[in-house]
Amino acid sequence: MSEIIYPTLDLFLYDLRDELGESAGDLSNDRVSFFRKLPEQIRASIIQRDADVEAEYVELSGRRGTQKFNSRSLKYFLKGYYYPVRFGDSYALLLDCSVEHSLGRPERSQTEELPVSCFADLKAELDLRLANQISSIGQVWMLSGQIPNFTPDKAEAIARSCCQVPELELDWERDFRGKSQFAGGILFELWRYRFKQPICSSNFNSNHILNIHQIQDNYSVFIAIYPELETAQKASEFDFDWLKLFAYRSKILWAYGQSQYLRKQLKDNFVLIKQYLKDFNQNQSQRLNLKQLRQILTNAQNTLSNYSLDLSYLNIQKRTIEVNLLNYRRRMETMKQRLTECQKVSNLEILKQFDSDVENRYLLQIQSDCESFSPGLSLLGELINSIRGVTEIDQSERDRTFQNTVAIWGVGLAAGSIVASIATQFPGASDPKEAAKYPLGSALSQLGIPDPWLVPAISTTASLGIGIMAALLTALVIKLSWFCRKD
Repeated sequence: MSEIIYPTLDLFLYDLRDELGESAGDLSNDRVSFFRKLPEQIRASIIQRDADVEAEYVELSGRRGTQKFNSRSLKYFLKGYYYPVRFGDSYALLLDCSVEHSLGRPERSQTEELPVSCFADLKAELDLRLANQISSIGQVWMLSGQIPNFTPDKAEAIARSCCQVPELELDWERDFRGKSQFAGGILFELWRYRFKQPICSSNFNSNHILNIHQIQDNYSVFIAIYPELETAQKASEFDFDWLKLFAYRSKILWAYGQSQYLRKQLKDNFVLIKQYLKDFNQNQSQRLNLKQLRQILTNAQNTLSNYSLDLSYLNIQKRTIEVNLLNYRRRMETMKQRLTECQKVSNLEILKQFDSDVENRYLLQIQSDCESFSPGLSLLGELINSIRGVTEIDQSERDRTFQNTVAIWGVGLAAGSIVASIATQFPGASDPKEAAKYPLGSALSQLGIPDPWLVPAISTTASLGIGIMAALLTALVIKLSWFCRKD
């Protein structure tokens, strides 16, 4: 049976605190979400230390302060502690739990050889204390312990045995990434990272993703096996380095997950942009439909707002990865220097591999996405300007037509009014018999206009006729002047 001495399970967990663009309500929700992961009796004191001031690293339980606890499973007596910190714009929590000894055997505390299945008890204890509260950025698990008669092959056999514990949800063949010497022991990395399909934008609010686990499956586990207690205790001094290193790692993967969500948003909106262009071209090739053009313009303006915001956020995620990668490298160098001072053989190759993956895969992907989607802004801008130009030209033509119509009718009415006003001034104009002698009066009389109505009929007919002639002449003059300007 695979056995291990003083098995310990550490959970390095990270939450948002004040992401860029968050409202006061979002900040409050972030704090509440993190504090729920802590014992209720210490929340008040931690809130007091969580002042709203900029700080790189704040130990929320005081200087090297931890909140310790004791517990029991069905078989084992357990000990552990909480170590909460504020880390820049995030919260971090180291939740530690160890098997001290089997129940009823306190004399063998920290020296008893226990089956690796006891890690199931440790994980159950930590899950119970978290009460299904998940991290909003990410988390990393670390299993550690000592084995008697240490050899590299035996250490790997123990690590493989840990993968047989169902509660750990590990598969050596699928998840194993590499191993390195660390502080006199051996460190194994198992990591499962993939994106969940489909990435559905309806699951999230705007560009703020509170639950990154809805987008990506990021299950990272390190297994550290040491030859004796002294080596393990020396290695435990690096817990605070791991807390920072894993913070940078988790923030990188969180930002990359955000970038893939934004990429999906941009890709969907780019499809809309192409459709807007198609609809605009069809509208231009057919009879102009201003109502349809206005709808395309409204949709394009809304898409432009969302598209430009998403593209800006995508660049922010790129910058986030670059900053955290730089900090990740610096922390690795700090750890290497400390390990050299301890005169412990270490190479940290598995940590360097993550560095390489970020540099050569994640950053390149985001850079490529930024370059690919940037032309969409230009296309949208040109489309909006084109639609505005077309609608403005059409509107100006409508205005000119209206003005010309007003001018034509105005001249016609004016001419008609003048004729009507002077028609009654002619000699005999008020006498029907005299009026009937004129050609217009004679024609109207032959049409059956009674004598009493003959004078008004002559005046009305003359006014209408002169008005229509004046209107037609005005329209002809306007048309000729338009052709002259066009030439």
